[in-house]
Order: sequence, then C-alpha cells, then structure tokens
Amino acid sequence: MTNGIMEVVSYAVYDLKYISAPDISYNPALGTGQLQIRDIHYVTIVQRTAWEFLQMLDAKFIKSQGEEVWVTMARKNEWIKEEA
Repeated sequence: MTNGIMEVVSYAVYDLKYISAPDISYNPALGTGQLQIRDIHYVTIVQRTAWEFLQMLDAKFIKSQGEEVWVTMARKNEWIKEEA
C-alpha cells in the first residue's frame, strides 16, 4: 500500500440537471443508477427543471432497457401510483 500526497490544481463544478442530453448516457454496464458523462470538460449547458431532467433520464433508461423493465422498477419502488 502506498501513501502519498495529492495536490488539486484545478476543479470544475457542474449541476447534473443542466448537462445536455447528448453529454449524458445511461450505461447498464456501470450498474443500476449509474450515469456516464461523455467529457466532463466539454459539456453543453441546457436550462431545465428537475422534472424535465428526470423525464430525460427515464427516456434514456427506457431506450436502453425497455419500457417493461422501467415499469417493473417503478412499481417496485412505488414511483407510480395505480388504483387498486
């Protein structure tokens, strides 16, 4: 095991909600709930609400895994309300 000192020389902070749809991808190989950003240093910013961001994420998941998988997960996690 190596112990060392690391110096941070620069950083950037982004609100994920504002990163454009083409810059964010859902990669199932990374595991459930993991997003991949194409190149964090060159992202396009898009003004959107949190609701619009969630809709975009749902659309990416459905395109990758299918609507049936999304509905199963939504029911399991009680994201949608269904009348009995």
